[in-house]
Amino acid sequence: MSIPNPTTGLGVAAQILSTGNVQPASTIPGKNGIILSLSGANGYSSTFQLDPIVADVSGAPVPTGTALVLTSVAASSPGVLVLSAVAASTDGVHSVYTGTITGGGSNAFAGQQFIIAGFANAVNNGTFAVTASTTTTLTVVGVNQVAETHAGTATGVEGTAVYTGTITGGGSNALAGQDFTIAGFTTAANNGTFLCTASSTTTLTLRNIAAAAETHAATATSEESGTNQLTYIVYPSKTLSGNTYQPSGSSTAVASVSSTGLVTALAVGHTEVETSFPTFNNTVGTAGTSFGGSLPKNKIYASQNVKVIA
Repeated sequence: MSIPNPTTGLGVAAQILSTGNVQPASTIPGKNGIILSLSGANGYSSTFQLDPIVADVSGAPVPTGTALVLTSVAASSPGVLVLSAVAASTDGVHSVYTGTITGGGSNAFAGQQFIIAGFANAVNNGTFAVTASTTTTLTVVGVNQVAETHAGTATGVEGTAVYTGTITGGGSNALAGQDFTIAGFTTAANNGTFLCTASSTTTLTLRNIAAAAETHAATATSEESGTNQLTYIVYPSKTLSGNTYQPSGSSTAVASVSSTGLVTALAVGHTEVETSFPTFNNTVGTAGTSFGGSLPKNKIYASQNVKVIA
């Protein structure tokens, strides 16, 4: 019997770990859903960047690419914001936190989620979706907050840090959507596996909310490179027309997914997105944005439910 040569660490036992935007964050199927809003006015964005990690059975990331040379990293932005007070909800839907909201002008943080901590009243702490922001306020979806003047913090779940180095092949955001394992920095928070949101030939912008400024030799190794890349497929939904048991009619595109894993809301409803990765050096499959694409054979995969609201 002929057995194909396995990819490094992905011969027979591997998994894809993927989280959604439902809190608390989880990679457990059924608890890692994605909620999107067509209007963006319900505390959820109209898009969500999938951030899957290819891992071994222990959950340790499996880098599959070539290590890039890094020389420094800048502190994350927005990083940790300082809060001083929170007002009780006046409309039964939203609450306003006051503080020094660096970079928050012109609703820059709308659609993002922030982890609030440090307040004496437990109901004022937690993870909340931001609907509006200024340089002094964060308006979040929250109905239980009570008025309080107290020192607190707001940490952006989607905070990013810019890593500088020799980023071969990174021009024109070519590496956006890939995960990179960072190693070699002396500050522990600068190392780890992070999603790339932008790239150039000299920089990698990674989703690391805890990064601290540091100049030091380090490496960035992609988990997806060359022909062994993650593939994304979104399944269409069917409209129901006169048949109780079997949905019929034309397919309705509830959401789309790009070749780099960006999920975009298209219509109110439910659908499912699948992330897959070829094993045994099998590279059959193309990165499709709909069910019409082809998936790798001998794959490992993860599936997530997507709910689109108005």
